[in-house]
Amino acid sequence: MKTMSPALKGDVITGSAVTVVGLVYYIATFWIQETKNIVTPRTFPAIVGVALILLGVFIVVQAVYRGKKAAEVGPGDGDTASASVDGDGATASASVSSGVVLDAPEDPPSKKVVLQFALFFVYLALLIPVGFLLSTAAFLMTMTSIYARDRWIRNLIFSVLFAVIIYVAFVYGLAVYLPVGILG
Repeated sequence: MKTMSPALKGDVITGSAVTVVGLVYYIATFWIQETKNIVTPRTFPAIVGVALILLGVFIVVQAVYRGKKAAEVGPGDGDTASASVDGDGATASASVSSGVVLDAPEDPPSKKVVLQFALFFVYLALLIPVGFLLSTAAFLMTMTSIYARDRWIRNLIFSVLFAVIIYVAFVYGLAVYLPVGILG
């Protein structure tokens, strides 16, 4: 980790922390009382624990791989171009490394964040009286439309399919009943 940048060290620390949390979470599932059903109260927490462990390990492995790749290239091995600027007898030089630069996504304006929280609380308030399918589809349609207003057909298809798939998975796969609301 000596040659890693601070960002990659942060990724290793974060990945390690996620792995430890996942491990503790998974071990804690053994204290949940077992039932004779196929899907027990332990099932979902165990899946979450294993997923956290795998994601944490993935973050660490990815950071170590990127660190090794950066060490192979080295600070002076990449394609660099030097430029000199002469002005009044003084010479300044700058080194520019050619590489891939990705623009970070813009931070959402505070109004969008406040709107998203407000929509979430409206969703929670409507979940039981309106039902899971309709309220979830409407919530997802609204949330996706905040960022891609012109892609409303894609947003609608995603919202409806996601709500239906989750509903079917919970009701028929896990035997967990979700609010049916006005459809029931």
